[in-house]
Amino acid sequence: MAVKPAEPQAVVIFGASGDLTRRKLLPAFYHLFAEGLLPQGFAVVGYARTEMTNEAFHDRARQAVEEFSRCEVTDEEWEDFRRRLSYVPGEFDSERAMEHLREHLESIDKTQGTNGGRFYYCATPPDAYPQIVARLGESNMHRDARIVVEKPFGHDLESARALNRSLHQVFDESQIFRIDHYLGKETVQNILVFRFGNGMFEPIWNRRYLDNVQITVAEEIGVGGRGAFYEEVGAIRDMVQTHLFQVLTFLAMEPPISFEPDRIRDEKVKVLRSMRPVRPNRVVRGQYRGYRDEPDVARNSRTETFAAMAVEIDSWRWAGVPFFLRTGKMLKRKVSEVTLSFRDVPYNVFGGTDISEVPRDHLTLRIQPDEGITLALNIKKPGVGLEVDRASMEFDYDAAFDTPLLEAYEFLILEAMEGDHSLFTREDEVERAWEVLGPVLANPPRVVEYDAGTWGPVEADELILPHHWQVAGAVRASPAQAARPSKGAARGRSPGQSRATGSSGRRPHSSQDAS
Repeated sequence: MAVKPAEPQAVVIFGASGDLTRRKLLPAFYHLFAEGLLPQGFAVVGYARTEMTNEAFHDRARQAVEEFSRCEVTDEEWEDFRRRLSYVPGEFDSERAMEHLREHLESIDKTQGTNGGRFYYCATPPDAYPQIVARLGESNMHRDARIVVEKPFGHDLESARALNRSLHQVFDESQIFRIDHYLGKETVQNILVFRFGNGMFEPIWNRRYLDNVQITVAEEIGVGGRGAFYEEVGAIRDMVQTHLFQVLTFLAMEPPISFEPDRIRDEKVKVLRSMRPVRPNRVVRGQYRGYRDEPDVARNSRTETFAAMAVEIDSWRWAGVPFFLRTGKMLKRKVSEVTLSFRDVPYNVFGGTDISEVPRDHLTLRIQPDEGITLALNIKKPGVGLEVDRASMEFDYDAAFDTPLLEAYEFLILEAMEGDHSLFTREDEVERAWEVLGPVLANPPRVVEYDAGTWGPVEADELILPHHWQVAGAVRASPAQAARPSKGAARGRSPGQSRATGSSGRRPHSSQDAS
């Protein structure tokens, strides 16, 4: 990941009047500015079809930052940031439509010291990307510039290839940053450090010791006001092809020879090339009851709001280890996590005792919320006789670090401005991911309904038999409990130190929900 500071540059946000700019981009740029992480020569230019004055854009930006920023907005810092904000109304369709933007940027180079540096962020629907890129090329604003494009990167293999061709007509691959905000999460990046920075885990990270791997990304909310968007993409295109596959590649990749951006991305592509195309009969598509009543959703919609699938990787490390993926809306809990289930003990040595079954050990990486790591183990339950209980050894980010986790968009924006591609998706990576899902997209299984507030359709449970889905049962302590010192604290244990908790302990992370 990047270590050198970004060079002076002017940022242009295409689609500056949209929701992504309001909720994510303007708060991210403000926080990076307030933290002193942006270069002195820096400016943000909003560009959209909406007619708006600079003053109106400043007011809208202030409202967005106050509503969505994770830091307090002070008048002094805001005034300094506001002086770097400007707005240019314009469209993308007409030839030479961005000449006035080029002139505006040239004036900013003089007033803000941006020195000709250019950073473009496409916060528009993907079908506008080709027009934006063409206009930038016509006005010669692409040289030595960087451009960020949001997912979805196409809707199948052919459309992804067409999009890449459009981008490459003007920009070199080294200038293109395909952003997937999941890779900006500290807990996802920590997978690499956890695996390759600890000598005890990587030797058992393979088919000899692991029985199965599960990735769950669940949301409690529905599609909300994004019905039209979801009707076009569905859960597989929106979540599996992007977020879940990205997490899978971090879990399954071989150690890179270095942390240079393309060496990491080489290993991710190797994982995707080792994946068998997903078979439709190993996929479950679900739709929550009530989805068809959402705004902009067809009354006979067959779009999936839930997807579960079994993925196979043909490699020396992973042959025979199933990867189970699921994601959905209107599910029981909001949770994103990875669970690695270890193989059963080869022989139960406790025959003739009260221990008739020894549950599998498992390792859970909690991506969000309640970010951290849980290692669930079997222990002897205190008391007379020999009885097994479950305990967990845990690491919690909020207990271990005083520094709050950097927002994913903030981190990725900074990486892109510094020119580091480590956490961005490469052209061949995007296209191979679509190839893997090709059979499912061409011949999708029927959609089955499920009730809101559940873990999805029962067919998803049947998909992974004889296994069952795992979700760490994290329970936060109440404020009163948190205020009471624990026994560990009385012994001088630091707040971030791992601790083991049995089934009757205060924080039973090891408990599992079987859907």
